[in-house]
Amino acid sequence: MENQRKSSQEQRVKLQSVYDNMLLHIPHSSTSFPEDSCHSFMDLNQEERLLIDYYTDELFVPSKETKCISSIVFPFCRLYCDVERLINDPLEKEGLGISYSRRVVAQHGKTVRSFRGKTDSFMMYADYHAEVSEIIKDLDGRRLLIDCHSFSNLPNLLNSNPPDIDICIGYNDDETCPNKVVIGNIVRHFGMLGYKVGINEPFSNSKTFSVPVKYHSVMIEVNKRLYMNEQTLDKTDGFDKIRNDIQSLYDILLN
Repeated sequence: MENQRKSSQEQRVKLQSVYDNMLLHIPHSSTSFPEDSCHSFMDLNQEERLLIDYYTDELFVPSKETKCISSIVFPFCRLYCDVERLINDPLEKEGLGISYSRRVVAQHGKTVRSFRGKTDSFMMYADYHAEVSEIIKDLDGRRLLIDCHSFSNLPNLLNSNPPDIDICIGYNDDETCPNKVVIGNIVRHFGMLGYKVGINEPFSNSKTFSVPVKYHSVMIEVNKRLYMNEQTLDKTDGFDKIRNDIQSLYDILLN
């Protein structure tokens, strides 16, 4: 009787720690600007280039489609429109809100460069959020959104003193937070592979969307030093390893 009760409890824990469907949300990997934009990647200075999550679409998205894993990649550079920001985001005052504005040195001194008109940014932002919300609603069963990012190993506009962390796991303090077993499994997975894991450090929380269904959200951020040279933007020999290590996590999280 005791063994049956223990087996039943273990089964419940297992069911609560896996998901039926997973959405990989990749908002910052693109280096592209729309054709009618006045900007291009070549116009960006070094500190602006450090903000882009290069190759995260390749790191996180499996090469072969599965019925349990879907993905959405925002097609334009985050400096053009940052779909991760909040409405009236506190970073707006620093020029790092939905619409980025940067003080740059021009021929006649410093000038403000806006990457996109604020009204247009909000329209693109709203359309994208509506699209992702529909995808989440269409998923069946227990749903998990993975917010897929990388972060610079160099001082940058978002983190002037990057910590010695390889993988950052972030989650929210609300109903979208996965349970402790799920978080523990993610942390344990990367830890056993030899990575130094930070929990809500150097970045915290995970992206959420307003939908009338229950789902969980967790952020995974990868230190760029693990897979690329930030000066040349070339992939390094570590790229395939970290990609495989990330994607091997999915078998643990899916039912």
